Amino acid sequence: MPGEISPTAAAALARAWELSYLDPQAAGALGRRLAASGGALAADGWLQVALAEVRSGDETTAQEAMRCAREAYEALEDRDGGAAQRARGLALVDEVLAIHLRRIGDYEGSARLQAEIDERIAAQGLAYDAMQRFLAHNSRAITAKVLGRVDEALRHYHAAAAAAEATGWDGPRITALSNLGGYHQDLFNLEDARALSEQALAAARKAGAKPVVATAASNLIIIHHAAGDARAARAMADFLVGHPDELVPGVLERHALPLALAHLGVGELDEAERYLQAGAVGAIADGDGMTFWGWLRARCLLARGHAAAAREVAEQILLERRERRLSDQPYDLMELHRVLADACERLDDTRAALACVRHAQALYEQLVGRSARARYAALQVSHQLAQARRERDLAVDSRRSAEDDRRRLAELNAALQAQVAQTERLHAQLREQALRDPLTGLHNRRYLFETAPAMLELARRQGQPLAVVLMDLDHFKLINDTYGHAAGDAVLQRFGTLLTGTLRRSDLVCRHGGEEFVALMPETDGDAAQALLARLLEEFQQLPPEAVPGRRRLPGGSFSAGVVLFPRHGNTLEQLLSRADRALYAAKNQGRARIEQAPRTGFGSLV
Repeated sequence: MPGEISPTAAAALARAWELSYLDPQAAGALGRRLAASGGALAADGWLQVALAEVRSGDETTAQEAMRCAREAYEALEDRDGGAAQRARGLALVDEVLAIHLRRIGDYEGSARLQAEIDERIAAQGLAYDAMQRFLAHNSRAITAKVLGRVDEALRHYHAAAAAAEATGWDGPRITALSNLGGYHQDLFNLEDARALSEQALAAARKAGAKPVVATAASNLIIIHHAAGDARAARAMADFLVGHPDELVPGVLERHALPLALAHLGVGELDEAERYLQAGAVGAIADGDGMTFWGWLRARCLLARGHAAAAREVAEQILLERRERRLSDQPYDLMELHRVLADACERLDDTRAALACVRHAQALYEQLVGRSARARYAALQVSHQLAQARRERDLAVDSRRSAEDDRRRLAELNAALQAQVAQTERLHAQLREQALRDPLTGLHNRRYLFETAPAMLELARRQGQPLAVVLMDLDHFKLINDTYGHAAGDAVLQRFGTLLTGTLRRSDLVCRHGGEEFVALMPETDGDAAQALLARLLEEFQQLPPEAVPGRRRLPGGSFSAGVVLFPRHGNTLEQLLSRADRALYAAKNQGRARIEQAPRTGFGSLV
């Protein structure tokens, strides 16, 4: 009976729970010993066997263990706490069943069962301990994740992390950190994903949790690359390869694609292609990593100058994912459209390149929105958990004075206001990111078309001139073809920095797309704009040569520009840009490295 559990048996049961999310096989073995002993612990033993088998074992064995656990709990007598143990035990058997339903693909069935368990626990006044709370919240989080219920998944992931900390055990804590970090990575919340994954990696290494070591390190490679830190991604790959004693044998084959990404990010094409070849079969066969593999392969081909082959690979991946109805993370799909745009540009198919750029930008904005939502939801969950702990403390210590209660309420309000302010700052920061070109740091085309109408209206009301300049880097395609994509990026960044340092703060400077830049210069006539641009052209041509890693030094650069005035050459931004483009075309035709003003006689032809 429940009251007859020996201290040794109780310690064995506690140890089984402790190992259930660190070493499931060991936890299952302990469960079998408890089940074989009979008596009150048989039901708890079969529950441990069922949990271990459903997570990492055999489906038939798991179902048999669940049946034995259910029968053993139902056989418990009411006296000596047996009724409460029976009700709680049957709920936990259903928790394991919900995990089983999710693993066989019945996500809705798993969610319905979990909701029924919650109703039953509330109606019967039952309470789980910390480990059981972790089991329940972690399972609900994963179910909500696969069903696309973002806020619900985040709430349960954070509750699982809090329960895991309360257990004091490594297994649930490492699992909670790894799962939460991985989900924030999926939501493109890179800052939280990096911090949580680094904590998971450190804890897994300390506890010897080898499967989590490889998973957390691979996630960090992807996170560092997405954040633009190629060196950190490469260092994490070195860690994976250099610590085989901390990994499950053969695990590197399952993480070949992140390793390929780490090498590709620093230009090590031979190593990247070797890992791509190792991960090709699995990624393409099950479809789970097909898009990831596809954009990595296309990048390697493009880096070797095979633009046509890169385009073929990217387009084939897009076709296969449509035919197989696969869903991908927006980040991988965005990178696939980006590399396809670069390949089309190399092949002079500007129409296709522009379409791909637009697809990639739309996915980027979607990722930024998901990131903002994830950070906001995480702040809400953190506040709710903090509030729950405060309310619990108030209930335990009901003798506190009214003054203490008022002070705690003020602290809670202050914390809430601080979190609201932080959330508002985050939204402002993410909006700013969505309106800036990630390569040059300049504002992008979207910001240009949002801001320019107000600038034109102000110039009209004040009767002041406003110059619109369209600039295009000369021979940029030749730089990309000769020196590589990284060299082209370096030239764009240098020119963007020069624009920022040369033009006034009141001027609006944007990257219009590719190697084109636009500047709106209030209170500036054509001659003043011509003089400033001439100085800018001279400074750009005189910049010292810059070395690109693995390449010879880049030669000096130049640009051509077309200048128009508002309202002489147009009343809208579209009209002004069209006229500036014609002036730019004239500058190109007259030898490049020059600035051409539109004719002063209204809308006459340039040629």
